[in-house]
Amino acid sequence: MSWIGHFLAVGVFGVAVPMRQGLDFLDVMFLLAYACLPCLFAAPLVAESVAGRRTLPPAEGYMAQVGIPFLFAVLWNLLIFASAIAAVNAANWYGKVILPPRAILWNVLLLSVAATAFASAITGWLALNVASASAAKSHARRLFLLVLLAVLMYARMAPLDWKRVVESRLTASGITWVLLPLSAALLVLAYLLLRAGAGRRAEEAAGPVFSLRS
Repeated sequence: MSWIGHFLAVGVFGVAVPMRQGLDFLDVMFLLAYACLPCLFAAPLVAESVAGRRTLPPAEGYMAQVGIPFLFAVLWNLLIFASAIAAVNAANWYGKVILPPRAILWNVLLLSVAATAFASAITGWLALNVASASAAKSHARRLFLLVLLAVLMYARMAPLDWKRVVESRLTASGITWVLLPLSAALLVLAYLLLRAGAGRRAEEAAGPVFSLRS
């Protein structure tokens, strides 16, 4: 059933939405919304993996439990991105492939990887502190669905003056100065959370330093 959901996501986000939006899909705000998608794929997988079982050695096993869903989500989102751009070009063919400006495309992809790493790391840490995998999955889904909804609602309903200010910074010449520091900050936070989670799992496996015998 989970694989059906993933392929359904490709059909919806990789084909249906881009064909409906047409060339508006290549707007930078829509692309930023799509950068959040792999967070929704990675979070429940990480939560189920970390909360569902423990592996040995504990620290390395924890990193694998977070890292493998992260890689899956990134690759799946690249498939959605490629499908979406292909769908836009198929519906609006003018004799050549239409792509976003190169600087915008690469910065959006970098942000997507960084945001997914952060989402995976924080979900892994959350899964260490809840009673079950289902609780961690539900909390993670709510958090990242709210982020995605906020981006989409901003793209649709924000005042024009706000949009002009933001979009003036999200141009091909200026987007790197905004998204590159943000991506770097997310990657650093993801690394720190991953290290903290691995340390926590190792401490749990080691048990208390002193034990009391009755």
